[in-house]
Amino acid sequence: MSKNSFIEEARRRFLRGIGVPKASPFVADEFQKEAISSVVEGNDTLVVAPTGAGKTYIAMEAINATLGLGLKAVYTTPLKALSNTKYSELKLKFQPQHKVGLLTGDRKIEGDADVVVATTEIYRNELYRSHDRYSLVILDEVHFISDPQRGPVWEESIILTPSSTTLLMLSASISNSGEIAEWLSSVRGKPCRVVSKKDRPVELRYGFMHPDYGAIPLSDERGAVLREVSQFYGATELDSSGMRLRGGKFDRRRNDRGRNKRFSGRRRGR
Repeated sequence: MSKNSFIEEARRRFLRGIGVPKASPFVADEFQKEAISSVVEGNDTLVVAPTGAGKTYIAMEAINATLGLGLKAVYTTPLKALSNTKYSELKLKFQPQHKVGLLTGDRKIEGDADVVVATTEIYRNELYRSHDRYSLVILDEVHFISDPQRGPVWEESIILTPSSTTLLMLSASISNSGEIAEWLSSVRGKPCRVVSKKDRPVELRYGFMHPDYGAIPLSDERGAVLREVSQFYGATELDSSGMRLRGGKFDRRRNDRGRNKRFSGRRRGR
């Protein structure tokens, strides 16, 4: 097999299955049904599911149920760019039947709308002035609560939100959901239900954008770093996590030994 044909086959294997799926009737997963039911019943709910599992669907259905009762909801995100994206999504979903607003550090649109998208910092600041505007609060990317710098914003948002409000918290990367739920129950005085899904519906594949060959897989079928990647970086291999390269210029200890040897040789030469 020639080098070019090998690269093409590796690329086909890497990109296999990517594309628009065939249209089919949508059927909610059991964890989605469980989470929506929990929120509709008024329970604080922490949803932990991999990226692509359908957490946004849960949020949309929860908002829809809230608006159906004539109540208001807020969807918070950690980034202004993400808030702008969600604002566009919610407008397509709920307008013109309901007003959709946006509150970030840069933009303020329909701040008293039926459903508002806001950065978490802005929502926290709003809590200092008003405690009873929303019946449903969605905290997307709630794992930011562990961030050393920004985590207190999520803590304050949870603590200051009135217990009569229902919290829906979404994350793909919380590993201690039981501990978080216990803390939530203690500070809010009401149970917090955990709904989780471990199976990943969207496969993760690690690739490398090679300057000569374009998009290629990071490793071959045996799990070893692809030779073309190794040759580009030098002698490398995946570490025990299977996610990082080591060896070559990535091996700090090897580089340090080589640097010390060069320095010591210079000293001896003097």
